[in-house]
Amino acid sequence: MIKRIIASVVLAVFAIPVFAVTDKEMEEARTITAQAYLRYANDGSGYLDDFKATTMSQLESKLKAKEKENIKAFKSVKVPSDYASWDKAKLVEFWGVTFFTSPNLAEKGKVARSRVKQRINAMTVAAPAAKEAVKEEVKTASSVSQEVKPDAEPSPAEATPKAEEPSTPSVAEQIQEKQEDILADQDAIARDTEDRQYKKEDSGTWIYVLVLVVLIGVVVWLVVFAANMMKKQSEPLERSGAGDSGNASQARENADLRKQYTSVKAAMEEYKAAFEESQAENKRLRSDIKSLKEEIAQLKGVQEERRVASESKNAPVRQNVTRNAATELYLGRVNGRGLFVRADRRPNPGHTIYKLETRDGLVGTFHVLDMPEVADMALNNPVEYLSGGCTAIDIEDTAGAGSIITENAGTAMFENGAWKVLRKSRIRFE
Repeated sequence: MIKRIIASVVLAVFAIPVFAVTDKEMEEARTITAQAYLRYANDGSGYLDDFKATTMSQLESKLKAKEKENIKAFKSVKVPSDYASWDKAKLVEFWGVTFFTSPNLAEKGKVARSRVKQRINAMTVAAPAAKEAVKEEVKTASSVSQEVKPDAEPSPAEATPKAEEPSTPSVAEQIQEKQEDILADQDAIARDTEDRQYKKEDSGTWIYVLVLVVLIGVVVWLVVFAANMMKKQSEPLERSGAGDSGNASQARENADLRKQYTSVKAAMEEYKAAFEESQAENKRLRSDIKSLKEEIAQLKGVQEERRVASESKNAPVRQNVTRNAATELYLGRVNGRGLFVRADRRPNPGHTIYKLETRDGLVGTFHVLDMPEVADMALNNPVEYLSGGCTAIDIEDTAGAGSIITENAGTAMFENGAWKVLRKSRIRFE
């Protein structure tokens, strides 16, 4: 009976929620923050996603040279020493918000805020105060049970509470955690992209504002200068007579100054108008050049198709034998209208991206050309070379990729002298 009472007391103490941050939990939260910060600070640090560290020593033992350099800034940020009084919300607030306000951290690394909040929220903050109380209660109860000897000893299974076994996260929970990480990354990247776009637009606007301010400043200075000169010269003229030769000379000087001021003002107006006109002309020329390049590429493709058709007509016997054989064409990137900008009979380094096969010259299938030069060029700028003709899970994320694998070939149709995409090819990066 006494041991049953002791077991009840132990379970009651365990049920008391006393939350506090221990040294081990603080170290784990710091390690989570460091790993997420280093992952975003360097685009080539994708290997950090392949392991999970709980201490800084475990993390640092797996870092490469670039991350070892970046972690110096992370360690320079001071960590409070009163975290033993924190609760879980305070822990998340510090590592997910306050810590990233430090000016020593890289701006790209600060994008990791969302991931840090999510992972620290998933931590379980222990109750160290409750554990100590349980130890004291068990010790006291044990001493009491030794003094009192009951008539019948209960079985060990009744006296000793069963320890809870640590739960292992299921596969579904791990998949959900990965999905939440991906969503958090996408949100952070989207916010970072918007910030960069706003900064880029602001920088371009400020250039024009600065030029306009300089022009206005020059005009204002000329007006003030001319007004002061006219005022100084008009005072002696008012006091002197019209027949004075000295006054006549001064009047001529004043007339010359007015003429110079008028000429300078007119020149400034012409310069301003010419500057605005040149800006509009440059914008129009850039648009025309882009359109001409696309038209030239299309014309080259049409010319190549006609040459292929002409060669086929000149060899009728061979055409009868191989009329069902596939014709191979090597195409360039896809423009905004869904048209391949060029077509060649052979791979053209620096221009060829896709390989198309057709049997009737009207409809064909295409895929990314399996060549190292093509993969390097496309992976360096996937939006320019791949987004028009391919689909992928994340076509802009090519970090660490070295090759392009075609899962499903795309379909194209020859229309109005050019090959047009009907269905995009599905790819993945490896």
